[in-house]
Amino acid sequence: MNKTYTEISGWIIERIAHHAELESEKVTLDAEIVNFRLDSLLMVNITSELEEWLGMELSPSIFWEMGTIAATTEWILENQEA
Repeated sequence: MNKTYTEISGWIIERIAHHAELESEKVTLDAEIVNFRLDSLLMVNITSELEEWLGMELSPSIFWEMGTIAATTEWILENQEA
C-alpha cells in the first residue's frame, strides 16, 4: 500500500531528527539535508531503512540528489508503484 506525503515526510523527519539529536520540530521540510551534518554512512543507513519501510528501491544518494525532505518525499510519491 502506498504511503502518503505526510507519512513519508514524517518518517524522514523522525529519522533525521533522531540521528541529528534534534527535536523533530527543528527539522523542516524545506531545510537542506546537508545542514543536519549527518555523515554519508548514516544517510545510507537511513535510506536502507526507508527502502524497507516503503517496500521500494531507492538510490543510496537520494537525499543528496533531492536536497530537501520535501523534494525527496515528492520523488518517492511520483515513483511509488501504483
